[in-house]
Amino acid sequence: MKYILKILGFINWLIVGPSRDLWPDWRCTETVTRVTKPSRKREKWRGNMVTPKERYLRQLSLHTRTDGKQWLVRCNSNYISHQVNAVMWLLFGALWFFIFYDFHMGIALLPLIPALYYNYRARASGEDTWIVFDRTTGNVCFWKRDAKHSLTVPFEKVNCYWIEVFRRGVSHSLYFMPTENLPNERHRWWQVMFGAATRYDEAQYLWRVLTDFMDQSKPIPAVPGLSHQLYFVEKHGYTIKDLTEGEKEITLEDFEEAEDEFKRITSDLDEEFGRMLEPECFDVDTIIAFYNSVPRYAQQSLLSTAAARLEIYVIGLEAENPYMCPLFPEFKKLFTFDEYKTRVEALADYFFKIHKELNPSYSYVDRSD
Repeated sequence: MKYILKILGFINWLIVGPSRDLWPDWRCTETVTRVTKPSRKREKWRGNMVTPKERYLRQLSLHTRTDGKQWLVRCNSNYISHQVNAVMWLLFGALWFFIFYDFHMGIALLPLIPALYYNYRARASGEDTWIVFDRTTGNVCFWKRDAKHSLTVPFEKVNCYWIEVFRRGVSHSLYFMPTENLPNERHRWWQVMFGAATRYDEAQYLWRVLTDFMDQSKPIPAVPGLSHQLYFVEKHGYTIKDLTEGEKEITLEDFEEAEDEFKRITSDLDEEFGRMLEPECFDVDTIIAFYNSVPRYAQQSLLSTAAARLEIYVIGLEAENPYMCPLFPEFKKLFTFDEYKTRVEALADYFFKIHKELNPSYSYVDRSD
C-alpha cells in the first residue's frame, strides 16, 4: 500500500507540482484595519457559537505552530481544490480523448482546457489563507494572499463556531469569523485546521486554550502539546519565522526531553500536594489555590491524588460511628471532629465534582448530595 501511495504522490507532483505554503507578513498584526464594516452572515447559518469552557477538563491534540508570541492557524483554501480538479480533469480528459478520438479531435481535446486551467492555478498559487493570533498586540489577522486583501481586528472581535459538515458522513468543524470585514466583502467565514472537535465540549476546550493564550493577564496555558512546543522553541530560541519559513519542527528527541522534564515537575508538585493533604497543612483554600496554580499537564495527577486521599477521609464520615482518619492521628490533635468534617466535605465537594466530570464511570463516595 505504501508503494501505491508513493506512486500516486509522484503522479500528483508531476501534474500539479510540489505543495507550497505562502506565509503571511508577520507584521500584519501590528495595527488593526481602519476601514471596516459589520459582518453580514446570517445567524441561522453560523452554527453554535463556542464559549470557552470554565475548566480544562479535557486534553486534546491541537496544532501548535507558535513561538509563544504569535500563533499561526491554517485555514481551508482553494489551493487543494485546484490540485484535485487538475488531477481529476486530466484523468477525465484522458478517458474522454480515447472515446472521442476517432469522432472529432476538437471534441476529444475539450477537457484539456479546464485541466490546463486548474493545473496553472495549482502551480501558480499555494496555501495563502491563514489566521495569525498575536499575544503581544492582542490582534488577530485574517491573512489572504497579501496585506491588501487581509484584515486585522482585536481578538475581542473574533468569534468561534462549531458546525456540522459532511465529510464521509456527518462530522463537525471549527470556523473563526470576525465581527467586522473589509468594505468590499460580506464576511470572513473561515474553516480552520486547529484541532479535531467532534463534540461541543471539545470545541470549548480548543477555544479556551486560544482565548487564554491571547489574554496577557494569564500565563500561556500549560497544556500537553503546547507546553512541549514552547519548551522546544525556548530551548533553540526559534521564532515564528523559523517555524514556518525555516521549516523547524519539534523532533522526537526534543519531545521526549520535554516529556521527561514535565514528569519531573509533576512528580515534585504531586509530592508537595500530598503533604498539603496531611493534618499539618490541611487548609481548604490553600489546597484548592495550589491545585489551580499548577500547570495543566500536572493537574490530572494531582486530581487523582486528591480523589484517592479524600475518599479515605470521607469513609470515616459515612460510618455508623464517625471518626477521623486513623492513618493520620495528628488530625485529632489539631482539629475537632466538626472542623475536620467541614474541611473534608468542602474539599470532597470540590475535587469529586471535577473528578466525576473527567471519570464518570469511577465509583467513589460522592458528597455532592
